[in-house]
This record gives sequence, structure tokens and C-alpha cells, in this order.
Amino acid sequence: MVASQNKHVLIESLSAMKESLESAYDFRTRVEEDALFIEGFGAKNRGYLVFSGYRRNEGRRRFNEVSDLIKRALDDIESCDSKKASSIYLDTLKGVLLHTRWVQVLEMYANTSKKKK
Repeated sequence: MVASQNKHVLIESLSAMKESLESAYDFRTRVEEDALFIEGFGAKNRGYLVFSGYRRNEGRRRFNEVSDLIKRALDDIESCDSKKASSIYLDTLKGVLLHTRWVQVLEMYANTSKKKK
């Protein structure tokens, strides 16, 4: 009974993390695209509108990688014992953290190279 409750908590936690990451990604992407769109109406960039950038293209691919990592972990947790479920959960958290840090570095680099143009 306790083991199934622990697995349920791990599953709910990963599901909430996945939903939170998706909401944050969608929100930040919309904000960035709106800013690019408004910037296109400025005197400096008149006539040149950017509707999407790094976040919509490469960012979506990277987000899908994190989402797939969490989905695989959810499937694995469902079909294993409680001890293994805890290990999968911890490994998933580490994987999400690693992906998140790489995305931050890549976005920083994308923003830096965009400003140099």
C-alpha cells in the first residue's frame, strides 16, 4: 500500500513538472515572439518583422527532448518496484536539470549572436 502511494506521488510530481515546464515554455515563447513583432514596427527595423526565432524552432526541439525524458520516466515508474521508481525519479530530475542548463546556455548564445548582427 505504502509502495503504491510512493509511486503515485512520484508520478504526480513528474506530471506536474512536465505541465509546468510546458506552460513556462509556451509563455516565454509567446512573450519573446510578441517582443520581436513589436520590435519590427520600430523605426530601426521598419518593414522587417520576425515572427519566430530560436525558441520556436530549436527551443521546441529541446523542450520535446525534456518532455520525452519525463514521459519515459513515467512509463518506467508505472512498471517497476518502489525502490527502482525512486532511482528513476532521481535520474529524471538530474536529466531535466542538465537539459535546462544546456538550454539556458544555448539561449544565451543565441541572444548574444542575435545582438551582434
